[in-house]
Amino acid sequence: MNKSSVFILIGGKSKRFGSPKWQAILNDKLILDHIWDACDIFENRFVIGKEKPKYFEKPFIRDALEMNAPINGLYTALKNAQSDWVLFLSCDLPLITPKIFEKLWKSKTDNCDIVIPKANNKTQVTCGFYHKRILPKLESEIQKKHYSLYKLLEMIETTFIDFGADDRFINMNTKADLEKIKRLS
Repeated sequence: MNKSSVFILIGGKSKRFGSPKWQAILNDKLILDHIWDACDIFENRFVIGKEKPKYFEKPFIRDALEMNAPINGLYTALKNAQSDWVLFLSCDLPLITPKIFEKLWKSKTDNCDIVIPKANNKTQVTCGFYHKRILPKLESEIQKKHYSLYKLLEMIETTFIDFGADDRFINMNTKADLEKIKRLS
């Protein structure tokens, strides 16, 4: 059991997808449930979003800030974390597996603050481990209205783990992406 906490982000607007991504169905199961189950190796799991959905039974934390940006979810996660490390994860990676988390976790060092995968020629900023000690820097960037997680990675000691071409990192942004994921699952 990993003692760090997982915070799953469901707060995006899903404009290209057309409906909340976390509610999409894959193999008779909500996307959120696929991701939730992949995270069962962690002691604590939470969902972060703008508003708690009706009849929602998973532990839910409302975004700390009113802005619409992933940095808001990361800020909320770190403010609520009981552990030094958090796994910050978006709900648009339905093929994610515990093996990915294990590889990332084993790759952290004493002097790194963030461990992020790179896959399919993309840095996966919403699928990584972040240390709570970055919170002051994160708050400073938010105060300056600098909301890019990519820019944050440039300022903080980050370890990048290359997964190459890996279907587990197919980002679900559209219904066509969901259909491709369905064919792979």
